[in-house]
Amino acid sequence: MDPWYYVTVRFNEGTKHRTKKFMPTDTSLLSDLLAEQSPTCLVEEIQVVTAPWLNGGSSERMEKLVSLVIGYDQNGECVLIHKVASGAVYNSAQGGMEVGSLTGTRTIYDNTKQPVQECAEHGTARRLS
Repeated sequence: MDPWYYVTVRFNEGTKHRTKKFMPTDTSLLSDLLAEQSPTCLVEEIQVVTAPWLNGGSSERMEKLVSLVIGYDQNGECVLIHKVASGAVYNSAQGGMEVGSLTGTRTIYDNTKQPVQECAEHGTARRLS
């Protein structure tokens, strides 16, 4: 099961604004939503929901997303690399892999320029060095 996302979008209408929540179920839908940003439509926050096999826990986990990079392994399989506010980095590759060996990498989301609120540690979560 791939990660899914919980996105807060702020719509500005003159001096008024409203906030909506979206739940894209895959990276391509998230990328489409991010591409729609404008001065009147801003993504305020993205949280990622990861499965236990990805986060190393016993259940799904929702965490604030800091960055998302997509790339391809030696077999041409798509690999997602999620960095979350706690500093944990999750990759969707099956088995071990070197991040530097990915090809065709591109950044889908990068919120590293804004302050990051620390979250609880995640014990056995898969991390990349």
